[in-house]
Amino acid sequence: MKNANAKRDNNFDILRLTLAIVVVFFHSALISNSPSLAWLPNVFSGHLAVEGFFSISGFLILASYERSKSLKDYFWRRAGRILPGYWLATIFCLAIAFSSGCFHVGRFLFANLTFANFLQPSIPGLWDTNPGTNIVDGALWTLKIEVMFYLVVPLIVWLCRKLRRDAVLWTLFALSIAYRIGMAKHPSLAVQLPGQLSFFMIGGLIHYHQKLFYKYGRWMMAVAAAMFVVHTFTGWYVLRPAAVAVLTLGAALLLPVVKGPARWGDFSYSTYVLHWPILQIVAAAGLFALHPWGALGLAFLMIAVGAVISWFLVEKPALDRVHAHAQRFKQPVPAVIPS
Repeated sequence: MKNANAKRDNNFDILRLTLAIVVVFFHSALISNSPSLAWLPNVFSGHLAVEGFFSISGFLILASYERSKSLKDYFWRRAGRILPGYWLATIFCLAIAFSSGCFHVGRFLFANLTFANFLQPSIPGLWDTNPGTNIVDGALWTLKIEVMFYLVVPLIVWLCRKLRRDAVLWTLFALSIAYRIGMAKHPSLAVQLPGQLSFFMIGGLIHYHQKLFYKYGRWMMAVAAAMFVVHTFTGWYVLRPAAVAVLTLGAALLLPVVKGPARWGDFSYSTYVLHWPILQIVAAAGLFALHPWGALGLAFLMIAVGAVISWFLVEKPALDRVHAHAQRFKQPVPAVIPS
């Protein structure tokens, strides 16, 4: 079987970067409140991009857990991937607040450190006059769900090993869809866990059935595309999670490999966590009102610079330390203790 986790064999990095860019376009309309950019969410769906992220997470996080040598090793790897970039985004937001003379950041800091961003999404006095919203980093709400996925994966895998694996995953998939449909009148709750678990579960099923997916995946993608079209015209949500997840994982595993900027690093996470406050900075300067497209271009340049700095100075060194720790853990105990 092909190694789906080897970077040279898949499109995970470039796909995640593409999804992050889609989210940037989506949020630029909300934050700028510019009539010239108002059409962007109709073309660049942030909701669809987030669902793609969760589908990829289902595949990669279950694979990460299965590869881990212990529960501690698993959480160490997950923490090494998510926390450094998250902390950098939080520090960046605090630096913006302090430079703007806004010092009442205690509740915001506590909410971010506990992944409970919804408790205090704004900082008093910061961006109160921005045209769209004063939320400091509205993209971080998905990180709470991602962390919850990290926490429940050991339990899910334990259930899979005790019971019938596929039955467990499909049951969780069905329960997630039932929750999402049942909470349709409460959209802010519907998109929380377990509402997003259905995408994650299809990613997990594809991980466990990679041979089948490599063999029949293109046919599955054709069926998934038809399902998504039907969902689009009918609104039948039950078709959406499997369609989105299969198309996302198909693009990652089955399409020709595209390197792009991913050849130099994984810039998707930092693009995602930093783009919102950068868009807010550009909005606060009044640039979207002066020249919406020029402002958006400047924002993208700033996001790209921030993503590169984050990857090379924060995220990659942290991952290198995690990998170095794992390698030391793998070393055999010497037969003779050296003197």
